[in-house]
Amino acid sequence: MIDVALQKKVTAIFLNSCFLAPMLLMTLAITIAPVVSAQSACDVPASNSWLVDERTNEHTVENFWNGGGNDGIVLPITSDFSMDLSINNDSAKAISMILTTGKSYTFCFTYIGDPESPPSNGAKADVYLMTQGNWDLYQTNYELRYENWLDVIGFLPVEFRDTVTWMPFRDVHSYEKITEDYFSVSIDSMSSSWLNDGVTEYFLVFDNWDNNRNTDQSASGGDLNVELLVDVENRLVLPKFTAYMLVAILPLSCLIVPVIINSKYKSYGLEKSNTENKEIIPILEQLN
Repeated sequence: MIDVALQKKVTAIFLNSCFLAPMLLMTLAITIAPVVSAQSACDVPASNSWLVDERTNEHTVENFWNGGGNDGIVLPITSDFSMDLSINNDSAKAISMILTTGKSYTFCFTYIGDPESPPSNGAKADVYLMTQGNWDLYQTNYELRYENWLDVIGFLPVEFRDTVTWMPFRDVHSYEKITEDYFSVSIDSMSSSWLNDGVTEYFLVFDNWDNNRNTDQSASGGDLNVELLVDVENRLVLPKFTAYMLVAILPLSCLIVPVIINSKYKSYGLEKSNTENKEIIPILEQLN
């Protein structure tokens, strides 16, 4: 009986641990994660150790006919670099580059007002990361900035309007009304297109005009200088099947654990007792 009770306790502890361990680990990871500022997020040397112009291109939003194509870029970004830019009022610039798998990219950026043309609305602007096709639509939006954008695409149903307007990469990499910020991105798989010689360019856009998004910062009323730091680190890439395993653990546990508990419960009731070796109690005869 002692062994059976101990086995029940061990089984119960194991099952409870399976349910509680992921939540405890996630809570611990969130608790011990350090709070990183934009200044310390990018550990980039002051001077570049390689020729940045060979793997990046600078684009202006006004130059519509020179905003596409990879312009000879065939090699991805694999090392840290820094860059300084100047953004005119009511304008935007973009840095195009090729991002590759196996790397984690952290972009740190700071807006500073130009002393020769100080911004009247403060040194605040927007930053977007987008792909080639969205950069083309972004330029179209700039060309039509004095027109009502909704009137231009008003003939389309609401659910299809996203197909003709630009979107940030993965719908999340938009950083608006900021002076200083940073973000990280990793590429899971390389995609290609016949329009850009078999590689996909990513455009880091510095926006100093009032685009068609309701949440963006309007033009600063002056020129802005940008300090950009890009920190590139090696990234451990797990096989794709691990994601499916993690997603399937919870529903499978909800099916498997009750079956195990039920089989254990039934097995306890089917245990055979040993009745062959019964201890005989002697009968005391009454003495006369």
